[in-house]
Amino acid sequence: MEVGNSRFLRFCCIGGIGFFIDAGITYILVWSGASSLVARIPAILVALTVCYHFHHGFTFRKGGKAPWSGWYKFAISNSIGSLINYGAYVLIVTGWPSISLVIPLIVGSAAAMAANYVMSVCYVFR
Repeated sequence: MEVGNSRFLRFCCIGGIGFFIDAGITYILVWSGASSLVARIPAILVALTVCYHFHHGFTFRKGGKAPWSGWYKFAISNSIGSLINYGAYVLIVTGWPSISLVIPLIVGSAAAMAANYVMSVCYVFR
């Protein structure tokens, strides 16, 4: 598993894009009246989908269009990271209800990054 190389940096860059998508959708849904806990679910799914397509071509340099069958593999394998992400978010939001949502968004995403990278390298894009 090549942690110290440019692939890991590419993975982090795409993860940053995913973070902004996740945070943006979460904020829009909360602003529209959704609970902050409910808003995370579609936000994570959309970010996961976008990240899969970028990881396919950019991070892991696979040729051609990213197959939808690969998305299912990516979503299932990264569900561990998604649960870590959502769990950290829920703990912070429920423990400190007045905290700015960006803090639990950052903590959840950072906590999930390692699990998602390992699953992507060892299972999805090998």
